[in-house]
Amino acid sequence: MSERLGSLLVPCCILLASIYASLYVGLLPPLWFSILPLLPLILAGVAVLLAWHFNKGRVLILVLLLLIPKLYGDSDQDASLTAYLVVSCFCIALLGFIPERGFFNRFAVNRILFVVMLVCWCYAIERGWVSFSFLDYAFFNSATTWSTVLLWCVLCLSTTAIGVAWWLSGDTFRASGLISIICLLIISHFVSSDTQFDALLSAQFLLWIWFLLMESHRMAYLDDMTRLPGRRALNEQLVGLPKQYAIAMVDVDHFKKFNDTYGHDMGDKVLKTVASQLKLFAYPGRAFRYGGEEFTVVFRGKHLAESEKALELVRESIEETLVEVFDPKKKRDVDVNVTVSIGVAFAALAESPDSVLKRADEALYQSKKKGRNRVSKSLQPKNV
Repeated sequence: MSERLGSLLVPCCILLASIYASLYVGLLPPLWFSILPLLPLILAGVAVLLAWHFNKGRVLILVLLLLIPKLYGDSDQDASLTAYLVVSCFCIALLGFIPERGFFNRFAVNRILFVVMLVCWCYAIERGWVSFSFLDYAFFNSATTWSTVLLWCVLCLSTTAIGVAWWLSGDTFRASGLISIICLLIISHFVSSDTQFDALLSAQFLLWIWFLLMESHRMAYLDDMTRLPGRRALNEQLVGLPKQYAIAMVDVDHFKKFNDTYGHDMGDKVLKTVASQLKLFAYPGRAFRYGGEEFTVVFRGKHLAESEKALELVRESIEETLVEVFDPKKKRDVDVNVTVSIGVAFAALAESPDSVLKRADEALYQSKKKGRNRVSKSLQPKNV
């Protein structure tokens, strides 16, 4: 829950700050006021460069979508729902459901062509080149036409789809996409001047710059398969530990034999399961992917008394969790379980983190020698 809401926190703050700033944009100094129309283009350029650097093709398409009203120059429209708004919201929602395929390749080109096709279609409709006269009839004798109802349906469906998808996954891209759609609605219906339009549009590009920076942090510090912090994050955690802490090493038992029997793809499935159990039950410790089939859990400060109990709970939960894997010999899916061996070491006074990590690894080895599927505690060192 906290991770899910955390993915929406910064985008919401950017949106609220931009709304507040747009209300008082007229108080800017003359120099800043003259730069404001260029600010969306500058931030869009920065976003495109970052998307290229981090190979994020979906963000490239989003930036192009958001630039449409700026380049089209139709920010003085009234509060009616336009086809451009619907196309932008629909494409943003759609991008939340398709995988990342890189910045500029055949996949990105196809997507850009699809967006261009939709935009050209909407432009043709607005210019009267294409007409569906039956959609201009009143919707059940009301003042609203069928075309407006259909546009609202597409818009509501897009917003609901990406909102539900974000709630189920907690994905940062979908959270940012949801806020972008809300911001587009605000721009379309409540903006009364070009300066407000530029301020809110600049916030849109700032939002996606933030997303790209968060993605760079995720790529550097988060293990892509298990979604746990990786070795680099662990090294930085070890540097800033307090005087009292404990380190536990967790290793999947007979993992090489499991890979030989069921295959490496099933082994990856097991590692994901072990990681999910560590996320759920390692608290108050923090779990990291150490490498291979090994994980590390770090306990800090006042929570040390709970560490052994938490590790025993982790061991039991992993042992009781069934994993569905494909058995190549039986040619069908079977439920299996795995066990883990754990070694934990509590830091002595003035002992270095590397030394504590080494003792935890030695305690893990003792768990292996004693028959696996157990937690072993390292003895305190005699000389530090």
